[in-house]
Amino acid sequence: MDDKELDSCIKRFKKTGDNLYFEKIYRFFFQKIYRFVLLNTSDRHMAEDITVDVFYKVYKYMSKINLNSISFKPWIYKIARNLIIDYYRKDKRQIKSQSFDSLDNTNSINSLTISDISIENNSTELNEALFNNPKLLEGLRSLSDIQRQVIVLRFLEELDYKTIGMIINKREFAVRTIKYRAITKLKEKLTNSIN
Repeated sequence: MDDKELDSCIKRFKKTGDNLYFEKIYRFFFQKIYRFVLLNTSDRHMAEDITVDVFYKVYKYMSKINLNSISFKPWIYKIARNLIIDYYRKDKRQIKSQSFDSLDNTNSINSLTISDISIENNSTELNEALFNNPKLLEGLRSLSDIQRQVIVLRFLEELDYKTIGMIINKREFAVRTIKYRAITKLKEKLTNSIN
């Protein structure tokens, strides 16, 4: 779905209330939001519940807020981020205690080198490496919440720095700094696990 089609679906849903337009938005964003939530909670069931809550809120408030394709993306991710924060507040015992092992559907471990993760890395490569490498998943878990969110939003969701800044309430330069520090920390973690 491109921005023009998203704008059209938003306008038509707001004007007519026809669920067909909401369904198009839902189908396009569901996997993206679910993946974002899953990588921040490491619990498949909780990720499903939070994702459903995200779309409930989107459905409930979309007609009340002035949205377009540019403002919709940060808005939906911000809803997801806030629900993740609420999840951690409700059950502080589970913060970062769950393993990312359950996210790895295969038993194969790719051989990943430091050069595989660079500041200018292709997001598709990082996406594939992330889900096929338990060491990288463990490294992701070692990041702070904000670093993990920036990495997921930048490389997996392929959002620009300005949009990410709108989601996490930071300036574009701060988002770049967070990403740089997160990648540096991931590189260190991978170097230590190789040695």
